[in-house]
Amino acid sequence: MKEPVPILQIVNQFAIGGAEGQFVARVRRHPAGFRPLVACIHKKGPNLAAVEELGLPVEEFGLRGSLAQLNTGHQILRLAAFIAREGVRLVHSNDFYANLLAVPAARLAGAKVIVSRFDLGHWYSRGHHVLEALASRTADAVYTNAEAVRDMCVAQEGIPPDRVVVVHNGIELERFDRAAREPLLAPVPGLTEGEDGKSRRPALVIAANLYAVKGHLDFIEALEIVRRALPDVLALCAGEGPMRAVLEQQIRARGLGDNVALLGHRLDVPAILQRAHLGCLCSHAEGLSNAIIEYMAASLPVVATAVGGNAELVTEAGSRASGHLVPAHRPAILADRLEGLLRDRARSAALGASGRARVESDLTLTAMIEKTGALYEQVLSSGRSGRHLRAA
Repeated sequence: MKEPVPILQIVNQFAIGGAEGQFVARVRRHPAGFRPLVACIHKKGPNLAAVEELGLPVEEFGLRGSLAQLNTGHQILRLAAFIAREGVRLVHSNDFYANLLAVPAARLAGAKVIVSRFDLGHWYSRGHHVLEALASRTADAVYTNAEAVRDMCVAQEGIPPDRVVVVHNGIELERFDRAAREPLLAPVPGLTEGEDGKSRRPALVIAANLYAVKGHLDFIEALEIVRRALPDVLALCAGEGPMRAVLEQQIRARGLGDNVALLGHRLDVPAILQRAHLGCLCSHAEGLSNAIIEYMAASLPVVATAVGGNAELVTEAGSRASGHLVPAHRPAILADRLEGLLRDRARSAALGASGRARVESDLTLTAMIEKTGALYEQVLSSGRSGRHLRAA
């Protein structure tokens, strides 16, 4: 029997977030024929336990402060030695800092390397953009999760298009559905369930960490408009981050204390979605949103901003219509779409069913793993720089 090929999966840390959740899912259901090893830059975060429960040791290659330190070179050499010692033939790095370490380390050890690009780099400085573009151009392949991210890599960074592959995120539906049927792990303020298991109040969910780019301030402004027509509307905000204090102030100032629940980090998001009527995401920039995929998996209609990969998920017309796309920074338009769907339960149900069907056909974890495995095989069998890769 052929021995599985060792693949090193390296990530910055094990935080709660869409990309981090996809990393854990990919390690848990690693492509057939490949054996995962796991490394990180910082060995911390809530998802670390999920990886360790798989029985996989986690190697740490810790950066400290500025990249322009001797320690950075030291960690690259340590990582190269680890790759060589473990017989790793392919390294798959999964975020900015991991990309910067993985490319030179893999080259030193004689291994192939795939870098990942999961967003549009909205938080990057000019220096960040230059460094990641350099890493991406010198990798054997660039693994993206959305056509919008691929287009940016090709058009703005000059990465050869035959080395940039799109593998859409996927969800493990059986695990998601089980979690959706579970009781809530903690009370949700303002939520009372009806006989159908849904909130008795018209309820919408926004599952996004509290960063400015996620557009929560637009959402609060839109919700104030919606409340004029639907006074008992309830918004459930799952996520945490530096915008909390600002959002709390805005909620108080607009008198929305009975209409908005800031739930912080939640490990029961599928169960929360099960009790809602609509999913919302009003980001100003986005790669491919795991939150939207989860909304669709929960059979919720979606209202999302037309940025990044959102338009690759949400369809507005035809038999596959699953919700609405709205311009970013336009709370009034956002409010109109939210109110319309909260009022029209029959239409919402039809859109939600269409979204669920899309996930079942195109956005499963199985599909993602199969495409990832196919990419691994192509890179390992290709010549230098992984040219002429087929789109996954």
